[in-house]
Amino acid sequence: MCRGGVAGLCFLLGVCGALAANVTLHVSPQGKDTWSGTLAAPNAAKTDGPLASLGGARDALRRLRDAGTLTPKQAVTVRFQIGRYEQRTPVVFTKEDSGSPEAPVVFEAAPNGQVRITGGVALWKMNTLTDTNLLRRLPEAARGKVQVISLPAQGVYEYGVEPVGSSAGPVSGIQLIYGDEVMRLARWPNEGFVTIADTPDGKQGNTFTYAEENPSRWIDEIDPRGQGYWAHDWAACAIAFERIDPATKTITQKVPGSHYGFRKGGHWFGYNLLCELDKPGEYYVDRLDGKLYFWPPGKSANTRAEVSVGTRLIQLDDVAHMQFRGLTFENCRGEAILISQGESVNVIGCTMRNIGHRAVTIRGGKTHRIAGCEMTRLGDGGIQVSGGNERSLERCGHVVDNNHIHDYARFSMTYGAAVQLYGCGIRVSHNLIHNGPHVAVLFSGREQVMEYNEIHSICLSSGEMGAFYAGRDWTLVGNVIHGNYIHDIYNPRPQRNRAIMLDDGAAGITMTQNLIVRVAEGISLSAVGNVIDNNVFVDCHPAISGWQTYETPESVTPPKGVHAQMPERLFATPVEDPLWKERYPWLLAFRNAVRDKKLRPPETRTRVERNVIWGGPSVWLAHYKKYPRTVHSWLVGENNLAGADPLFIDAAKGDYRLQSASPAFKLGFRPLPIEKMGLYASPERAVWPVRHEVTQVCTNLTYVKP
Repeated sequence: MCRGGVAGLCFLLGVCGALAANVTLHVSPQGKDTWSGTLAAPNAAKTDGPLASLGGARDALRRLRDAGTLTPKQAVTVRFQIGRYEQRTPVVFTKEDSGSPEAPVVFEAAPNGQVRITGGVALWKMNTLTDTNLLRRLPEAARGKVQVISLPAQGVYEYGVEPVGSSAGPVSGIQLIYGDEVMRLARWPNEGFVTIADTPDGKQGNTFTYAEENPSRWIDEIDPRGQGYWAHDWAACAIAFERIDPATKTITQKVPGSHYGFRKGGHWFGYNLLCELDKPGEYYVDRLDGKLYFWPPGKSANTRAEVSVGTRLIQLDDVAHMQFRGLTFENCRGEAILISQGESVNVIGCTMRNIGHRAVTIRGGKTHRIAGCEMTRLGDGGIQVSGGNERSLERCGHVVDNNHIHDYARFSMTYGAAVQLYGCGIRVSHNLIHNGPHVAVLFSGREQVMEYNEIHSICLSSGEMGAFYAGRDWTLVGNVIHGNYIHDIYNPRPQRNRAIMLDDGAAGITMTQNLIVRVAEGISLSAVGNVIDNNVFVDCHPAISGWQTYETPESVTPPKGVHAQMPERLFATPVEDPLWKERYPWLLAFRNAVRDKKLRPPETRTRVERNVIWGGPSVWLAHYKKYPRTVHSWLVGENNLAGADPLFIDAAKGDYRLQSASPAFKLGFRPLPIEKMGLYASPERAVWPVRHEVTQVCTNLTYVKP
């Protein structure tokens, strides 16, 4: 006979009765991982009740499988009660933890409450800083406002290091979170950037000079750092300072540092500076004595402060048919979720915030799905996805759908994309992306579909980039950018930003039925194998521009360096295989022309057809190099409407649908799928409705004459 608190576990093990068709386990902050998990709350005797953690739930399911009483045909639900669950190490799932197509394993939040799986450790006591030596180092405004706490007294002994380079991966340094908002390492200037005054050792040297007085105060700092666009508007990185010389106002970087060196006028800011802790919301960590200094912003007295300690939160290795629903993953130094190989892992309606690296990484596998999630305050980017086989054109079937990704790339101010794609056969659809310093969707590979997304307010501090970006590859075949709403992307730097940037010969991409509004430049393209068809451009300066034409055999020969990979990749592509010849015959013709050093045939030209252009300069299709201006020598441009009123329904209110009498329809134009663009209401959405505003950093839409 079963007695006491073990009755629930006995039932699951089949000792006291037949096994239920489906299995439900409960997890609660009041639970214990030694209990059965069959009860939602502890029993009266406190001998059984819910489990205490995600790892405990995984282990309980493993015990049931080992006992032979949980079969692949039984669906499993692990339900988390409202509360906070701290994790200092990742919970690792393996193939043995998988469900099946008819019976997945589901980890879900209980209704009507927030379940927080956190890599953070709560801080329980702060004191006002009174050390006179330290107070003298602080700005006068901060004295009496800055709090100090001993991290070892909180059980925190490992602080990480501030990353250098262009990424915070695989893990960032320790972060401070206060009231669920990530705070900022003390920096100068508090907003924006200052510029490099000069480069005394030349562009490739390790020194630069400054004009202001503040950096001269940093000579007593333990580990001063800088972040910036040191040499190019498209290449940001973090560097450590080796030496600061106030006499010459010179800073010397530690190496390795800025890969491209420095340029006069490059823009940057300093950080990790106790002496610049001068604003509410800033903090500083002294890694030598384990002290954290913080000026709390105005919040209620019981606001929680915590520091990120955990690295990755969840790791799934070759797992199949598992779901995570409605959970919040937060406050970790690395990525929140890593999915390697496996099949049909779904992350649905979850929130990822205050992440040091990126929210989700998918490496290989097939049919994984990230949908309905909220992702914000991310150190590097949002979602990085790879899978499929580029050579055989086998598609992985991964889906990134209906997610809201914003305030990303806090550390990696260039190439920390909201979504980054590799491989073959990934769909990115209906996402809303905004408030990023650089690119939104960075893609490579083949037969990726990017459709119905809304993207705005990106490239906020960088230049020479696009909302969508690919480059240096003539074999990007089958990639489709369709039905997206891309708007309000300005030019904060001299190097121009675009809605879609096909850089350095990117070829094989179809761009169709996109609505592109108020962008410094609409599409920057290569003249090989691309299609720009049935798009609407409003106030773009210009709508379309070209760089490479590849008109002559000589122009196809790349310069030395990174461009050499382009013919190498082309010659390695199986363009003569039957499948390739059927789908992409033009690429075989292009390969032959490059190989034989002949003029490329007309079927390899980019096509620009049936587009509507309104506003902006009269020269809406321009080329920026000294090539012949005869359009048909490098692309085919037909049936485009420019210079005539397209008859929008109400452009003043942002309604860019066309009236039935629009002259565009006579040219073969098809109505845009505007009703499909952006997020959509769904039970899978973590938040609905979603509110967002355009961040208008720069209104510089001045046309640059080619």
